[in-house]
Amino acid sequence: MKLSLLAIGAVLALSTSALAQNVVIRGVRLSGSGCDSAASSATVTPDGQTLSLLFDNYGIEIGQGSSNPQATSLQKDCRVLIDIDVKAGVQYALQQTDYRGFAAIPASATAMHRFTQVVPNQPIASMREAILTGPQSGDYAVSVIQKPGRLIYSACNTKSQTIELLSTLSVQYLRGTSDRTMAMINLDSIDTGLASSFKLSWRPCR
Repeated sequence: MKLSLLAIGAVLALSTSALAQNVVIRGVRLSGSGCDSAASSATVTPDGQTLSLLFDNYGIEIGQGSSNPQATSLQKDCRVLIDIDVKAGVQYALQQTDYRGFAAIPASATAMHRFTQVVPNQPIASMREAILTGPQSGDYAVSVIQKPGRLIYSACNTKSQTIELLSTLSVQYLRGTSDRTMAMINLDSIDTGLASSFKLSWRPCR
């Protein structure tokens, strides 16, 4: 059983000691067609710099030898709500997001990973997608970097907040092809040494 890791790292505007333990995780909620057999848990490091979300069994596959041998296309999504408590006096904003996954795509297929993130007090959700064409087999990575001066911070002195993540995975065979070699896409496994990360920018309340 493969485990997938989503790590949220903090890029601190203040000293580590001043910002330690700013975030306390209250729970993780999952919903969506891709989460039926998935499980998730979250932990935060003692210094408060990294919030890690651990997935188990989140991915899709079609073709010969897969769990969906007759399918020519498949799409699943997973909505993750991370309920957190933020200490009074500080705010955070998503500064950079690095998404990494694994895909094995034959020449006869394509895959997509679309991801949306919502932080409290942000009027617009941030969405990006990675389109993967075959043949390829290996890790992929996409970074979303907010431009300087455009960081949107969470509400100040609001203890209970929720970070919302929506991940959509899809894979399909090209029209006119009869090749049904297995095509798959999933989140990183721990043994690859890779992790998706959210870098947070902290500041005192303003």
